[in-house]
Amino acid sequence: MGNKFVKRGPESAFTKATGLYPKCEWDDKTVKKLINKKKIAPRYPGREEQGPDLDECPICFLWYPGGLNRSKCCRQSICTECFLQFKKPTPARPIQCPFCNAQNYTVKFTGVKSKEEREQIEQEEQLVIEAKMRIRKEELLQQEQREAELAAEREKRAKEAPPPPSPPPPPPARFPGAP
Repeated sequence: MGNKFVKRGPESAFTKATGLYPKCEWDDKTVKKLINKKKIAPRYPGREEQGPDLDECPICFLWYPGGLNRSKCCRQSICTECFLQFKKPTPARPIQCPFCNAQNYTVKFTGVKSKEEREQIEQEEQLVIEAKMRIRKEELLQQEQREAELAAEREKRAKEAPPPPSPPPPPPARFPGAP
């Protein structure tokens, strides 16, 4: 009669703070509702080692299973613990996205990234690495050109400059007993 059946979702174990931060201003009940409604990602404990199907939070640099929250403005990933530290329960003014500085920062939880999303991210990261390598090669080439120009300029000045004055002749030697 007085027994209630409470349905616990698979994420109900991950609605409490993980201890990543010493305190959280959010009420546990509110966070639990947001997690159960899939508005934000569960509070999975982060790992220090990368693994398959883990996503890295760019704020705390820990790896999380099950997907992370994504910024609505720029789709950057952020773990729930970092998000709750950044966005206060009752902000006095709208906050900016920590990644792109867009106003009214909010996130959405879409679950684990698909294989296609992971491949696209890897391709984009590879393009960034290649672009950085190209830029570095160009910088080195420009530096070599500047050094060659400076060496040529020094050589030109050395040729155009009058020869240094010759040292004055030594005074005549005086021998003892000579007048």
